[in-house]
Amino acid sequence: MTNEPTIRSVISRQLERKGYSLHSFSHRSGINRGTLSAILNGNPPKPISIGQLDLITDALEQPIGRYYPLYIEECIDSGHPNRRRLKSFLLRCAEIDELACIEQVLSRLAEDLSYLPTIFAIGEELYEAGKREAARLFYQSVCEYEKYQHSERLAISQYRLFRMNLGDDAELNLRSATWFEPYRNRLPEDLQLDGLLQLANTYYTLQKWTYVERFAEELQTLARQMYEICRKSSSPHPYHELRCERHLVVYYGQGFLLKSSALEHQGKYEEALACVAGYEDLSWFEGLDETGLKEVEKFKVWARANRYNLEILNGNAAILPEYLNLLKEHPYEVLPSLRIIVEAANLNGFLIDDVLKEFPVNTDLYSLFPNHYVSTVNKDRFLDLNYQLAIYLLRKQEMEEGLEKLIYALKYAVSLNHKEFFMKMVPLFEQHRNFASQEQLQEYESLMGEVLKGAEVGSGVRPGH
Repeated sequence: MTNEPTIRSVISRQLERKGYSLHSFSHRSGINRGTLSAILNGNPPKPISIGQLDLITDALEQPIGRYYPLYIEECIDSGHPNRRRLKSFLLRCAEIDELACIEQVLSRLAEDLSYLPTIFAIGEELYEAGKREAARLFYQSVCEYEKYQHSERLAISQYRLFRMNLGDDAELNLRSATWFEPYRNRLPEDLQLDGLLQLANTYYTLQKWTYVERFAEELQTLARQMYEICRKSSSPHPYHELRCERHLVVYYGQGFLLKSSALEHQGKYEEALACVAGYEDLSWFEGLDETGLKEVEKFKVWARANRYNLEILNGNAAILPEYLNLLKEHPYEVLPSLRIIVEAANLNGFLIDDVLKEFPVNTDLYSLFPNHYVSTVNKDRFLDLNYQLAIYLLRKQEMEEGLEKLIYALKYAVSLNHKEFFMKMVPLFEQHRNFASQEQLQEYESLMGEVLKGAEVGSGVRPGH
């Protein structure tokens, strides 16, 4: 037996304290007097809807949500809770960010696995409505209590959590990708396209090129299969019926593009060049609407840029004027292309001072036309560009500027919790420590102290977390 007050006793006390009769409070709240009486005095009492509770709360001059913790018992008052009332309550909690109440309800419902389909469905509804943090609680509940490991709703829940967890923290991204990876093939095939693309992009930012190559190949295969299914479909608009986020041609082209990039980073330039041919002209793709045609044009530009990349990485600096003309025509290509140009200069020992004057390295590079690339990919490219630029300056014996750029890149790597870059840059600084100014040494030592403090509490390389 609990001594906790019930929602009706609390409301009744408030009415008495404020001197309201049922008649006067009915007028104030807009709720019929007979309905109020049935709610507060009925035997058994009439159930309260969430809408009525909000009207009562507002009329009592209390913040909306004030009585929600007590309302949980109203929803789960028997072995067979009213599912419609329960859903309305959960959606309302999500609407006003009463996440603690959602957690309480889900922990109670989890005892009965028959509620998992409802929990999943509400999670999907909230996800589509943009209430991601509330949706997260529903997906976590499915992942925790689903006993059928090959169920579709479990795979989708894992996928949603993976997408929501992706951000600027490289270590968290790695853990999220690793956790989701085994579920990728259990997704419906149209959602698999997005899952594979996100996995490949995530491992791209982590510079795990063999993983990028693997998921790019899976993406190629699946996109080709889905294309054949759509071509043979009797539906008038088969491509529009897919639930994937982008046009199907994007996944087909990205399979080749990502594999080409992975091979390029592994120094397999000839193999990478062969992959470029797979996406440079996708005009043959059936079902291209206006959006699809725009995507095909993007792939054409990327193919030109990547052919230049491979040429310049092989040491052909003579193509730089052509390449720079392309970048002037397509300024959103400056960030990824400039990174390759600086890396190629370091690999092959040529100078690019004129290029750097024309395209200065600053944060405008990754805020320019942000919709063309995944934000985390842009940040990874910007980090790599600054690291390559530090190497370039140090190679030219411009020690002060080179170390300044290296410290900047180190700070950026720490902010992204990017261990791979961090572990490359620390030895580079130590190698040139004797050339550092006193101010640079102090800045470096201060950064290392913060990193060490962060590592002691088990948070990777990021300080203060």
